[in-house]
Amino acid sequence: MSEINPWAVETVVAPEVAQAPSRPVRAARAWKPGAQVSMVSGLPIVSSKGQDCPLWVVAAHGGAGATSWARLLGAGDAGVAWPATQGYTRAVVVARSSFTGLKAAQAAAIQWASGQVEGVELVGLILTADVPGKPVKSLVEFRKRIEGAFPRVWHVGFQPAWRASLAWDVPASRDVRKVLKELSLIGKES
Repeated sequence: MSEINPWAVETVVAPEVAQAPSRPVRAARAWKPGAQVSMVSGLPIVSSKGQDCPLWVVAAHGGAGATSWARLLGAGDAGVAWPATQGYTRAVVVARSSFTGLKAAQAAAIQWASGQVEGVELVGLILTADVPGKPVKSLVEFRKRIEGAFPRVWHVGFQPAWRASLAWDVPASRDVRKVLKELSLIGKES
């Protein structure tokens, strides 16, 4: 332990291991007419063999609420990863409205638009408020720019009941019911 701070643990440096140089994956696909998007890294892509879900919930970051939304929607929970299916599937990204959540949502959108996530149709973004009240003014413009990368965005206010109980154990608010209704209709359009 450190003598200056009793809670700090001394850093142990691992021996250097020789690794083969890795080449970043670079791909480009049109985002909007005239724009090209490229991505070097992003969320992992995890095999979902044996799980046939018409809709997956992808967390842009830890704590985004993917498990709660997946359970509420009756959808697959991809966690903080994209699903890799054998065919075609749909995914909705979830994030909190904090700066960190918005940056993570932006990175997920860029990764999808760059062509790294094959066989997945991006349905939209569920953006859940990270605190009660109005959004922070300094984040509003940033949030609007990020929303432009998604085909559809659902804003869900802060859910105080979710802090004390599991999301699926409490009655859904109007915001949550709207998301559930609209996402239940995806793929059923005539």
